[in-house]
Amino acid sequence: MIGRLVRHETLSFVRTPMAAFFTVAMPLLMAVIIGAAVGNQVVQPGTGVRVMQFVIPVMAVFGIAQGCFGTLAIRLADLRDRGWLKRLHGTPVPASAVLAGLAGASLAVAATTVAVLLTVGALFYGTQMVWRTLPALLLTLLIGAACFTALGFAVVALVRNAAAVQLLGTGLLLALAFISDVILIGARLPAWLDAVGWAFPLRHFAHAVRDAMNPFLTGPGFHLDHLAVLVAWGIGGAALALWRFRWERPQARAQTLRKAGEQRVMLGGRPTPRRLVAGQVGHALVRLRRDLSTAFFTVILPLLLLALTSLIFAGSRVSGVALPVFMLAAMITYTIGVASYVNIPETIAGDRERGVLKRLAGTPLPLWAYHAGNLATALLVTAATTVLLTLLAAFGYGVTVTPGAVAGMLAAIVLGTACFTALGALVVALAGKQQTVNAVTLGTFLPLAFVSDVFVIGGELPAVLTAVGDAFPLKHLSHAVLDTLAGRPWPWADLAVVTLWTLGATAALALVRASGPKRGRLS
Repeated sequence: MIGRLVRHETLSFVRTPMAAFFTVAMPLLMAVIIGAAVGNQVVQPGTGVRVMQFVIPVMAVFGIAQGCFGTLAIRLADLRDRGWLKRLHGTPVPASAVLAGLAGASLAVAATTVAVLLTVGALFYGTQMVWRTLPALLLTLLIGAACFTALGFAVVALVRNAAAVQLLGTGLLLALAFISDVILIGARLPAWLDAVGWAFPLRHFAHAVRDAMNPFLTGPGFHLDHLAVLVAWGIGGAALALWRFRWERPQARAQTLRKAGEQRVMLGGRPTPRRLVAGQVGHALVRLRRDLSTAFFTVILPLLLLALTSLIFAGSRVSGVALPVFMLAAMITYTIGVASYVNIPETIAGDRERGVLKRLAGTPLPLWAYHAGNLATALLVTAATTVLLTLLAAFGYGVTVTPGAVAGMLAAIVLGTACFTALGALVVALAGKQQTVNAVTLGTFLPLAFVSDVFVIGGELPAVLTAVGDAFPLKHLSHAVLDTLAGRPWPWADLAVVTLWTLGATAALALVRASGPKRGRLS
């Protein structure tokens, strides 16, 4: 029975492009990009041990944590919110079998991620297996996977909202990865931030697995101190899950009705275009406020990355400017891309899949007002986040923004939003389901961010990756924002490339809509 449930959940995972990408493909992609950026030289002559010997294990740890903690928690919360857990609980299937099936599927996905990374490391990067520590490595991986599985159940037991679970499952894990020697390997952290990293299990898991694959260390590879921390966190998470777990989401609290005087009745004929767009913007902002995960990745994450990176690498200079200036430009570019290329296509594809667009076609609301509302929302959110980033950089790290830089940032925001909105609309027109749209947008935006001076800070990339970054608009947009912040000449060439991509995407979108069936536009 448990085996069948594991198989069912594993098939559901495989059929969900977003989950498969972030759990399996994302760690592999990060390993490939890091290997291309830092190289794979021999660490010590005569040993044959290369740099990737210490990167592959850490990426495997990130994949396990994402699969057993993030993906499991999001899946479990979604099943609970849709009432599937309640229905399963009312069947002859034992409750323990249902939960064991979910946990078993996460362990199977984690094992697949580790196998893929180790195979790629051995075939392409010369990663060596330390056979004398193999039992310790397997035990460490099993304990770590069990620990993060228990913590995934604990998060769902504590947090009753699926959006909040998604925020914790991805946002918290990503934030911890920056201070746990997973993304910033070997970075010197401030003392208090280093203490925070040691307090959580991710760093202990990463160190235990990396040391078990370190051929320079002696002994059987059992690191009892790290394992003890993982066991303690796992037991605590399991106890919390058993205490607080519920099979259905509690009923929402009753809300009082608004007073009659607060209800606005629109009189006097057809509303003006400005009011139509304003109404759509208000609706989109309410939806963003209720979607905690989208708000986190669009607004909070760039602020967090700017603060952490500028704090960890204090005093560094990149591309001829202070690191906070570079990070300000990079995070503004990131926000433009996420708000326009990721969020808007996700919203449109979701509304199309749920039949919202088809129902709107039967209302007085014109379709152009719906799309204009999404575009205006992206501009508004990007501008607000840019203000927050600028204030953080100015008051936290002494960055000075001149009036000329403000004009340049506004031009980059408008052109960048137009460009990535057109590209996102093209993805929606070509793709079918919302999950496919999300997989395409995130699966293209995140890799480009690593080769477009957004996520990778400094260092020379290989010629192939540099050429890839030069071919797409994200890098040119990032350079345009950086040039305006650094007081350099107006970046006409970079803005021209962004404009050409906008015109090309618009022409391709018009061609697709003209050649495709009219029915597919709304349904």
